[in-house]
Amino acid sequence: MDGSVHPGLAGPFLTIITQQRPPAWRLGFAALALVAAFGLRYAFGPELGEFAPFVIHIPVLFMLTLVCGARIGLVALLVFVAGDGMLHVSRDASALAPGAPEPHVARAAFASFALGSLATFLTGVGLGAGVRRIEAARARLHSAVAAQHATVATLEALLDHAPVGFAFFDRHLRFVRVNETLARMNGIPVAEHPGRSMAELLPQLAAAITPGLSRVIETGAVIADVEVEGATPAAPAVWRHWLVSYFPVRTQGESIGLVGLIVVEITERKKAERDLAESEQRYRLLAEALPKMVWTSTPDGHGDYYNRRWAEFTGETPEPGQVREWHTFLHPDDSAPALDAWAASLGSGAPFSRECRLRSAAGSYRWFLCRAVPVRDANGRIDRWYGSCTDISEIVAAREALARTNEDLERLAAARTAELATTNLLLKQEMEDRLKAEAQLRQAQKMEAVGQLTGGIAHDFNNLLTVIIGNLEAAERRVSPNAVEIRRFLDYGRQGALRAATLTQRLLAFSRRQPLDPRPTDVNRLVTGMSHMLRSALGERVMVETVLAGGLWRTEIDHNQLENAILNLAVNARDAMPDGGKLTIETANAYLDEAYCADLEDLLPGQYVAAFVSDTGTGMTEEVRARAFEPFFTTKGPRDGTGLGLSQVYGFVKQSGGHVMIYSERGEGTTVKLYLPRLEETAPAENAPARPQRGAHARPASILVVEDDAQLRALTTATLRDAGHHVAEAADAAAALVLLDQGETPDLLFTDIRLGEGMDGRALAEEVKRRLANIRVLFTTAYARNALVHHGRLGPRAQLLTKPFSQGELVEKVKDVLEEPANRGTVLLVEDEPFVALVARQILEDHGFDVTVASHGHAALAHARAAAPGAVVLAVVDVGLPDMRGDAVVRDLAEIAPDLPVIIATGYGTSDLEGEFGGSARIALMGKPYDGATLRRALQKLGFDVPDE
Repeated sequence: MDGSVHPGLAGPFLTIITQQRPPAWRLGFAALALVAAFGLRYAFGPELGEFAPFVIHIPVLFMLTLVCGARIGLVALLVFVAGDGMLHVSRDASALAPGAPEPHVARAAFASFALGSLATFLTGVGLGAGVRRIEAARARLHSAVAAQHATVATLEALLDHAPVGFAFFDRHLRFVRVNETLARMNGIPVAEHPGRSMAELLPQLAAAITPGLSRVIETGAVIADVEVEGATPAAPAVWRHWLVSYFPVRTQGESIGLVGLIVVEITERKKAERDLAESEQRYRLLAEALPKMVWTSTPDGHGDYYNRRWAEFTGETPEPGQVREWHTFLHPDDSAPALDAWAASLGSGAPFSRECRLRSAAGSYRWFLCRAVPVRDANGRIDRWYGSCTDISEIVAAREALARTNEDLERLAAARTAELATTNLLLKQEMEDRLKAEAQLRQAQKMEAVGQLTGGIAHDFNNLLTVIIGNLEAAERRVSPNAVEIRRFLDYGRQGALRAATLTQRLLAFSRRQPLDPRPTDVNRLVTGMSHMLRSALGERVMVETVLAGGLWRTEIDHNQLENAILNLAVNARDAMPDGGKLTIETANAYLDEAYCADLEDLLPGQYVAAFVSDTGTGMTEEVRARAFEPFFTTKGPRDGTGLGLSQVYGFVKQSGGHVMIYSERGEGTTVKLYLPRLEETAPAENAPARPQRGAHARPASILVVEDDAQLRALTTATLRDAGHHVAEAADAAAALVLLDQGETPDLLFTDIRLGEGMDGRALAEEVKRRLANIRVLFTTAYARNALVHHGRLGPRAQLLTKPFSQGELVEKVKDVLEEPANRGTVLLVEDEPFVALVARQILEDHGFDVTVASHGHAALAHARAAAPGAVVLAVVDVGLPDMRGDAVVRDLAEIAPDLPVIIATGYGTSDLEGEFGGSARIALMGKPYDGATLRRALQKLGFDVPDE
C-alpha cells in the first residue's frame, strides 16, 4: 500500500486494517488484546454471566483478525474457545451450588459462543481480504493517475518549450491553444489566440493555411511539409518562410475533435538556398567567361561539368545530362601517364598537374597544362574536384626551340672542350694550392663564354648578324652626336659584322687564360658570356633573362671576381626560389648624386655602371636584409651554406670603389644592385656624352607627385617646380584621388609603385587613366626596371625611373615622358628566333609601336582572329617558321584582315616572293640579316611616318 490517508470516518479504520505491520508488533498487540479480554472476562464474569464471551471476546477476536491477519485471528479463536471451555468445566463442577445455572444451559451457551466465534473469525477473514483487495485496487488507480499526470506535464512542457510552433484548432477552425514558440513567430501573445480564427489574427496567412485545416477535418489525413510564405502583423515588411504540417486529434469515439498544426520557420534555410543558387550561377558564369577550359568532377573522378570552351575546342557537344571526360581527348602517347597521375591524385587527395596533348575539333593535337585541386567539406573529405586546361602550345614550342638551340650549343661546346681536354688535364696536374684551383675555375668560366659566342655563330649565322647589327645600332642611338670617334668605331663594327664570316677563326683563337688584375671590362659582354653557364648552374626550373643597356659605359674591374659575384647572387636567388621562378640580370648607366651619397661611407658622387640581379623568390625580412652582408651570417642550414657569399660580394665591390645594396620585401622577391665606378676613357672631354641639365624641359606641365616618403616628396616637388612645372603633391593614393575630385587635371602622374597601406601606384595609375584618358604616367621604385616589367607587375611600355635618381635624371625623364610620341598601335611580330625577335621588337618600340611576338604561324593567326578590329596595325612575318611557311601565314592574314600592312622577312632572298607579293601596295619584302635602316625603309614603303636616323 502507498500509506496515503483515507478520507472520512472510515479513514482511520481502513488505515489500521490495511497498514502493513511487522510480525513482532502484531504478536505483541495480539497478546496484549488477549490478556485484556480475559482480564475483563474474569473481572466482570459473575455480573455478565453467559453474555461475557459475546460482549468481550467476539469483538476482540474480530479486531485481531482484521488487524493482525488470519493466522493470529485463528490462534486468538482457539485461545478464546479453550479458555471459555475451561471456564464451563469449572462451572459444571460447582453446578450443585445454590443459584448456579443448569449444566445444560451452560453447555448451550458455550456451544453458541464457539459457533459465534467461528463465524466472527470467518467474517473478519473475509472482510479483511476484501478491504485489502479494494485498497490494492485504489493504490493502482492512484499510481495510474499519477503517471497520467506526469505524462500530461511532460507533454505540456514539450508543447510549451518545443523549438517548433504548435497550434490546435477546433472544428470551427478557431484557435484552441498555441505554444510560446508559435506566438514568437507571429508576434501575437499566447493569450490572444484562443477562440479566434486565422482570418482574425493572421489575415496575410489565412488563405495559405486554412485550406489545409479544412482538409484534415474532412478527410482525417495527415498533411506534411507544406511551404508557406508571407508576413505577420508584428513585422509586415519582413517576408518569411515556414514549413507547415497538419494532423488530426481524435477523441475516444474516433471522431476528429481538434486539428493540430506544426510550424517550422525556414526563412534562413530559404535564404541559404537562394545564396547557394546565386553562388552556383556566378561560378557558372565565371567558368563560361574564362578563356581556358574549365571542368569539375565528383570525388571519384567522374566529370560532371565542362564549360563552353570544351565544346568549342573539341567540336563535340554531348547529349543533355551526359559529359565526355577530359581524358578521352588525350593523345595516345600521353593517355597512360596522365591517367596514372590522375588516379594517384584521386587516391592521395594531392593537387593534379600534368602537361599533355588534347585533340581539337580539326583532329590536330595541342599542348595543355591540365590542373585540378580538391575542395573539402568541414570533415576534411573531398567534396569535389575543380580543374582547368590551359593552352601552352606556344610555350612548349618555344621551349622545344630553345632546347634545340641548347643542344646545338652543347654539341659545339663539347667539340671545343674535347680540344682543350689535354690542356685542362695538364693544368689540373700542376695545381698545388687553392689559388691555382681558383684560377682554373675562372678559366673554365671563360671557356664557357667562348663556347656560347662561337656556338651562336655556328648555329644561325644570319640571325646572329641581325643581333650584332641591332645592338650596334642601339649603341649608336645612345652615344652623343659629339662623340664622333666612338660613332666611327661603332660604324666600323657594323660594317665588319657584315663580313663576320671571315672572322670566325679569329673568335675561336681567344686566349685560354686571362690575367686576374683589374682591367677595363664591358659588363654587357661579361653577362652575355655567362648566360649559358648560369642556365646550367640554376637548372630548368629557373628562367634566366638578361636585359642589357645600349651604350653602357665600361668599368675597370677584376673580370673573374665580377663573374663570381654575379654567380653567387644567382645561386642565392635560385635557393630563394625552391619552386622555380625568374632571374633577371639588368645593366644600366647610373649617376649617384651628393644627396644620395651623403649618408653612405666611402661613396663618392659620380657616374657608375650598374648591374641589377633580381629574382621572384621569397624575399627577406627587414632583420635578415640588415645582416645579409655580415660574414658567416646565413639563413640556410649548417650544411647548406657558409654565409660568406654575400660578404665576399660586398668586400669585392667596396674594394673596387663601388657600392652594393639590397632591396627586398617578404613575398615580393629581391633585387641586389651593384654600382661599379665608370672607367674614364681617354677621349677628349668635349666628346663625352653631355649630362642632362637641371631644369631642361620641353614645356611647362601640370604634374601630380604621389610619394609616401615626406622628404623625398618635398625634394621631388621642389625640383619639378624649379624646372617650371606646376606641381601638386599627395602622400598616398586616396589623397591623390581627392585632388582629382577637387578639379586638378594634371598632364603627368609621377607615382611610387609602393605607397604603403591602401591602393598601390599601379592601381592608382589605372584609376587616374580611367578618369583622365590622355594623362601620361611615370613610375618610380627601388626595384630594377625589368624586374618589374618582365615579372608582370608593369606593362612593357611603362615609363619607370628607378631609385636612387638625381635631380637632373628626374627632370630629363619627365621631359622624355612628356615628349614621348603617341602610341602607333600594335605590331604582330611572327619570328621564332628569340634573338632576332628581341632586336626587331626594340626597333619597333623605339618608334612608338606596341609589339606582340608569336613564335609559330598558328599562334599568330589565332591572335589576329582574337584581336579587335583595327587593334593590329602591322605584321612582320618571317618566312622560316617551325609549323608553317611565312608566306602561307601572310595569305591567311589577308583573309582575316584584308587591309593589314605586312613586312615579309626572309633569309633565302626575295626573288621567289616578288612574283606573288611584289606588286602589292600593302606588302613589303625585306631580306635577312636586316638592320634598323632596312626595317625603317620597309615601314616607310607601307606609309608609316618613321624618321630616318
